[in-house]
Amino acid sequence: MKVSIPIIVTTIPPKGYHIFVAGKFGRKRVLFLIDTGASKSVIDLTYATKYLPDKNLIQTNHQTTGLGANIPNSTFIKLNQIKIGKAKIGSMKFAILDLSMVNDAYASAQLEPIVAIVGGDILKKYKAMIDYESKSLTLSI
Repeated sequence: MKVSIPIIVTTIPPKGYHIFVAGKFGRKRVLFLIDTGASKSVIDLTYATKYLPDKNLIQTNHQTTGLGANIPNSTFIKLNQIKIGKAKIGSMKFAILDLSMVNDAYASAQLEPIVAIVGGDILKKYKAMIDYESKSLTLSI
């Protein structure tokens, strides 16, 4: 079944664009950044510490590369109740990364902080299609 989700296209100075979709972790509403260049989906460390249960954390010894840094030990969290728009996503693992550097840049541009990123793992699994003309993200659930 294909689910069409409205996207929010935001201008990022200078002359850039980011795509967002509304969603939820359980009952908590979040705004997901859609990042076709991210291999894994991510949750901000500050958000995860405040709102997500420690019991679902998974520590690994492998290196994670992202946001211009190499992180020697990675932390992931497995979440079960994820919604992207009206699409109910099955259980997924998200990397937990400190997005403060990105959020500082967002704050200086007077934009809301990023708490979660939908990356290539989810986009590929659900055969995502982004349509800028109709301002929609289509997922095959």
